[in-house]
Amino acid sequence: MPSIMGQPDKSTQTLQSGIINLYKPPDITSHNAVKRVQKILRTKKAGHAGTLDPFAEGVLLVCINRATRIVQYLTELDKSYIVEAVLGIETDSYDMTGRILKKQTSVDVTEQQVRDVLKRFEGEIIQRPPVYSAIKREGVPLYRLARKGIMVEPPPRRVKIKGIRLLKFDLPYVIIEVNCSKGTYVRSLIYDMGRLLKVGATVKALKRTAIGPYRVEDSDSFEDIEARRFRLISLEQALSIFPSLRLDDRQSRLAIHGTGFFIGRELKPGRYSLIDSKGGFLGVATLKENGQLKIEKILIDK
Repeated sequence: MPSIMGQPDKSTQTLQSGIINLYKPPDITSHNAVKRVQKILRTKKAGHAGTLDPFAEGVLLVCINRATRIVQYLTELDKSYIVEAVLGIETDSYDMTGRILKKQTSVDVTEQQVRDVLKRFEGEIIQRPPVYSAIKREGVPLYRLARKGIMVEPPPRRVKIKGIRLLKFDLPYVIIEVNCSKGTYVRSLIYDMGRLLKVGATVKALKRTAIGPYRVEDSDSFEDIEARRFRLISLEQALSIFPSLRLDDRQSRLAIHGTGFFIGRELKPGRYSLIDSKGGFLGVATLKENGQLKIEKILIDK
């Protein structure tokens, strides 16, 4: 994946806009991880695309400056995880940071039973997120309410499990690889697996190994960022997840001012990355069924 290296110059230099594939270590919130990057680089704006639980580690996409405007596109990408679960235990948070609600002294489950249960999650499923989650109710994350003893069950949601397989079976522990759509809670998957196995299960460790094309093996640590040895992914590179649409001079001028126009019905409707007549990146637009191009975001200095 092409990238732009951070420069080892003075820490006060102005950093351009872009995305950092950060390796978030365990025991830090996604919010605080972003704040740490922002403090190191002294950027005006920073955000992230897809929350990781504090105990979890792995890929966290940190958007710098103008790149905060494309967070919504990056959060749409599929996610991949490796999760270690403990059979025979249930907690209120569906992970080992929570209060234990049920614990079995022995677990009578076979490897084949686990494989058979995992197959039942493949494809589109209805999932209920944990009470301890970042989902908000009237602007307040549910985990904050839960810590105050106010348990609010989030509504079930439709998610897609594109791949799930058992990597290791060593009772009471199992290690599972999951590839899923946005909005999937791996903690809920493990909880539901434990219920189907009739022994209970909870998450012991969780690593996000990918968000779309961004892999954990390509991620940068806080230490890399401090030493200015990180890769800064440009907005154009990040939005190459969409097909590109080349505009002529007139169309480019309209797009830059946010004005939509008719472009024809030959192309497939959907989201496009806009390129001007000289090959320069402009932004993002959606082509409607009627051939009308709707400008969503212009990501250059006008």
